[in-house]
Amino acid sequence: MGEYTKVVIGQTTEHVPNPILLGLKTRHLQLIGIGGAIGAGFFIGSGVAISQAGPALLIAYILTGAVMFLMMRALGEMTLAYPAAGSFSSYATQFIGPLAGFVTGWSYWLACLLVGIAEMTGVGLLLHRWFPHLPQWIPALCAALLLYGINMRGVRFFGETEYWLTMIKVGTIVAVLLCGLAILFFKIGSLGNQAAISNLWAHGGILPNGLHGLLTALPLVIFSYGGIESIGLASAETERLAYALPRAINGTLYRILLFYVGSFAVIMMLYPWNLLDPKQSPFVMVLAYAGFPAAANAVTFVAITALLSSCNTGLFGTSRMLHALASSGQAPMRLRKLNDRNIPSLSLAVSGSILMFGVVLNYLIPDKILGYLLTMVAWLLLWAWSSIALSHLFHRRAVAKDSSRHVNFRMPGSPYTNWAILLVMGVIAVMIAAYGSSPITFYLLLSWIVSLTIAYYFNPSRRPSEAASQMPFHSHAKNLPKE
Repeated sequence: MGEYTKVVIGQTTEHVPNPILLGLKTRHLQLIGIGGAIGAGFFIGSGVAISQAGPALLIAYILTGAVMFLMMRALGEMTLAYPAAGSFSSYATQFIGPLAGFVTGWSYWLACLLVGIAEMTGVGLLLHRWFPHLPQWIPALCAALLLYGINMRGVRFFGETEYWLTMIKVGTIVAVLLCGLAILFFKIGSLGNQAAISNLWAHGGILPNGLHGLLTALPLVIFSYGGIESIGLASAETERLAYALPRAINGTLYRILLFYVGSFAVIMMLYPWNLLDPKQSPFVMVLAYAGFPAAANAVTFVAITALLSSCNTGLFGTSRMLHALASSGQAPMRLRKLNDRNIPSLSLAVSGSILMFGVVLNYLIPDKILGYLLTMVAWLLLWAWSSIALSHLFHRRAVAKDSSRHVNFRMPGSPYTNWAILLVMGVIAVMIAAYGSSPITFYLLLSWIVSLTIAYYFNPSRRPSEAASQMPFHSHAKNLPKE
């Protein structure tokens, strides 16, 4: 299709040009969501999650996975109907209001940067295992420069890099699953003698800590899915969008559920959940018992690639979101500039410089700040996901009046599922407020939203017009030849 994307809208086909050269293929898009969602915490910190929730963790992942699936179906439906570089920020502007789009876009930009700050610091911390005397800021700085260089090479190079980084994570998870099933059914090694499916309920039941334990696990679980919404941002630069997007959304959710639920289920079948050491990665345990003595080093390497993968996706997302905000008049117009490779280089440079500044701050400020960062990210992600559900609710009302934007890939059960998503997000917000690392993050969130609101009204010249907010991003598509 070259520089055009084929978008199926109702019974018509439009060739929609993107402001940024297309370069992502279906396989890239399918793994971008997985790469953003499966981070280092999955491999390193999963022992803590199991020790806190027990088998209830599986229920939490299934329930939140269903909510994420519905949310992504809503995003996919709007993306096919209105291809927009700003994705859910543009839809919030169009269907909720310019202020909502302004707050959503800048909040997601901040969320990705905060995650990137934590992940760059994590690279330095993990490398301490092999290089204990290496200053933490050196590997963090090298990682930031590496990812900036990858994103500056072009969207196709970014897609290929993310594809292979994600394949490393996926391969590790598949290996753990196969090793665990072999130990479980063939009673291999000393761990095989105590491995049994009944371990899932033999040590306090499926809900060992009752409903309270399940609810407590929800914030941690919902945070694990963070990054999956980046599929919407990458869609603007994807070839054959109408073919690639539905497969990417459906496939990503199924794979994440398989990886999360399947891996944790096998681990808790192999070993009683209440006897697992929360300080040790259960993946190291499984690989070690399967006869892989270098398991700890292997998982450390995979965790580093997971950090790089997640931060790579985050840097891509922040640059595209900043470019979209500038294109809609919600950020300085200079940030919409593209270089000779059709990359929003200035937006990428701004995001990259703030990411590196954050690495310096994490080197200077005590480690406790990382807990605050992750809790703040959870708040901002809940805001973005809620905006998707609410935007889709208004989108469906608009479609009911004008069927020209009807697409076949629709979110099932709307509008009831929209309200279900918003209800779940509200419950999780309450749980984060009750069990978060510090109430200071809630006040920081309020301060951020108030500051954005003031900034929005303080400079009304940056607000998009009401007419523009009601138009699809590619408003000139009608002048293009039909198929």
